[in-house]
Amino acid sequence: MRFVNRWRDPEIPDTFYILMLGRFVNLVGNSLVFPFMTIYLATRLHASMTVVGLIMTLYGLSQVAAQLIGGVLSDTWGRRRVMVLSLSLGPAFTICVGLARSPMLLIAALVFMGLTVPLFQPASMAMVGDLVPSSKLTQAYSLMRMASNAGIIIGPMIGGFLADRSFVAIFGLDALSMLLYLALILRSIPDLHTTAAPDPSGVRPRGLLDVARDRSFVRFSLLWSLTGMVYAQLYQVVPAYLHLDLHDPASTFGYLAAENAFLVLVLQWPITRLARRRAPAQLMAIGTLFYGLGFLVLLLGRSVLLFAFGVFIITIGENVINPAASTWVAGRAPEELRGRYMGLFGLANRTGSALGPTVGGSLLSIGAAYWLAVVSSGAGAVSWGFWRFSRKEAEERSVAVPVAR
Repeated sequence: MRFVNRWRDPEIPDTFYILMLGRFVNLVGNSLVFPFMTIYLATRLHASMTVVGLIMTLYGLSQVAAQLIGGVLSDTWGRRRVMVLSLSLGPAFTICVGLARSPMLLIAALVFMGLTVPLFQPASMAMVGDLVPSSKLTQAYSLMRMASNAGIIIGPMIGGFLADRSFVAIFGLDALSMLLYLALILRSIPDLHTTAAPDPSGVRPRGLLDVARDRSFVRFSLLWSLTGMVYAQLYQVVPAYLHLDLHDPASTFGYLAAENAFLVLVLQWPITRLARRRAPAQLMAIGTLFYGLGFLVLLLGRSVLLFAFGVFIITIGENVINPAASTWVAGRAPEELRGRYMGLFGLANRTGSALGPTVGGSLLSIGAAYWLAVVSSGAGAVSWGFWRFSRKEAEERSVAVPVAR
């Protein structure tokens, strides 16, 4: 208990740590499934990677819609209600994906799974912004990522073991993890968010159009979308490449995913402390450059050790990028629009992630070297875009705050 009290930051409320525990449980279940989804679809439907990529794009588009819907509802209904809705409906559709026998039923269940499971994400991210002081946001989002990746250490290893035997079990365990998270929310997490009172002046309440008029946010989100497209290659295309092209068992990528999660758990905190003096947009540029270097390493050979080294480099970039991105959005968003900002920001990333399998699968069908070279070059271009954004942001701040004489 004394160790826990020393580790816990007294400025961060207990409700946040409960939310973090639930995220850990949920990610154990989610990571049983998502690294192996392309393998599951390819083997169940006996389809080419191009067809699987199109189905994954459809699934990704449903997740995009969920991000937007979840963001709006979290500002109007409240964060907790949206999380309860997501974690009540998500398990049912997840089970349906594992049990479906006909291709059409499988695709329909996958779409509804994409519409329901991610609903809670913008609500939970907005809740972190509600609970935690602004000075502690980067720390809180880093802790949330550490909890998520602690779950991902466990999930892919179990999922890879089960995927070699039965996919039904991994979908069932994923559904169970969501139900456990639901029970934790119902028992321990109140909805602290209240919607803003009507403006007595009669001014129309702000909504999605007002968020879309924030040009800096839109530019940042577009770059974030491209970042999602690059990162999607790791969890959506690399597993298929290892299994279908290199003929490695599904469990091989399970170990690589566990490596990724373990490194996030070990490196996230020291990297966050080292990077705390830099602006979030600069960190995004640095992290995306690491993505490009990591995929460039994968281009150099086909051994598992080389892939493990590439994953290590990509994970460094991931540790730099994700807390910085969430911190930038939470700091930019007004409280009454925080759910919408998080929803649209998640929508941008999901859009990139949805397009990633189609783009990556098509490039992989041309050749693995061509695919990896394009992905690495694309990551470098996105890094340059974030660096330009950070320079412009710094210039705008210097104009807004005159130098004292």
